[in-house]
Amino acid sequence: MSQNHSNDESFANMSNIWILQHNYARSTQIMHACMKFAKNKTDIVILQELWMRDENITISHSSFICIKSNVQNTRVRVLIFVAKNAKKFTCTSRSDIVNSEDMQAISIANNKIQREILLFNIYNEKSQNADDEQLYMIEWELAKVMLNSEQKVIIKDFNVHHSWWNAKISNFIRTKALINWINLHKCDLINTSDIDTYHSYSSQSSSILDLAFASKNMRNHIKNWHIDENANTEFNHEVILFTIVTKKMKLIENSLNASYNLQKVDWKDFDEHLQKTKDKMIVKMQRITSLEVKVIYLTECIKNTVKLFVFKQRICAKSKFWWNNKLIEMQKTLSSKKRIWKRCRNDDA
Repeated sequence: MSQNHSNDESFANMSNIWILQHNYARSTQIMHACMKFAKNKTDIVILQELWMRDENITISHSSFICIKSNVQNTRVRVLIFVAKNAKKFTCTSRSDIVNSEDMQAISIANNKIQREILLFNIYNEKSQNADDEQLYMIEWELAKVMLNSEQKVIIKDFNVHHSWWNAKISNFIRTKALINWINLHKCDLINTSDIDTYHSYSSQSSSILDLAFASKNMRNHIKNWHIDENANTEFNHEVILFTIVTKKMKLIENSLNASYNLQKVDWKDFDEHLQKTKDKMIVKMQRITSLEVKVIYLTECIKNTVKLFVFKQRICAKSKFWWNNKLIEMQKTLSSKKRIWKRCRNDDA
């Protein structure tokens, strides 16, 4: 099922939007490996069960902008990265539609898409909040989302079992709420049926846990759903890719692009400069009577300091500095061994 589109130059000239999806098992190693594969190959990376530390801080990558939910006092378990150099579309967080630790929505738009596309990223597990009666995400969050019939929508990742996508299933598990929502919004399955997306190395079993659905007005725009065998991240879940096909369009600047490289700022010098000019700023502020003019003056002072100490961000597809050729070769070996294991499923493999 692997299809290689790793030619960076041809990828950069394509008008299609490439999307990658993966479950990360709370591992920074898996996240770094997946982001290394994704750079220059995908526009949007959809993550579930990612690694998070306190205050919902996760890894960063020089090639991607992070979009996450704004929930407080709980660990976010879904995240979306958008490529900084993706000029063919704009991407906006839609916390007005849903804002949860286990479900997020973004809108994707360009000048060739008649109506924006809503993309839902879902981690279908029980709530971390004890007051939510331990319902699964699709039961207590997705079920509340009602969209109009013309809305273009893609929804990703579930932990449910049904014969629709897995012919081996006779006992349907956690499917009622999802099937009701899918039928209500007239969505179709994007996955190729009966292709396993999860492999348990301990029990030597496989299943289809990672799913994607699209509304009928989007279905013909979704192409090339596949598992990439070369994108092994040493985890049970497969790396999945698919494409949103769009026509050629005038390139626009991505509104998520970072203007400044904040990681290389000498904040000590920045602070010392502000302290030196503080008295002069206070005197000037006292002479100004209009509150609006005071705000404008203070803003200009900060901007001038920023120009001195904060450099503009250079948008490029630069990988983590510690990722080297040895790791690349090890990753290739791991992918080869995994393919052998999937064929024979024995302890030696």
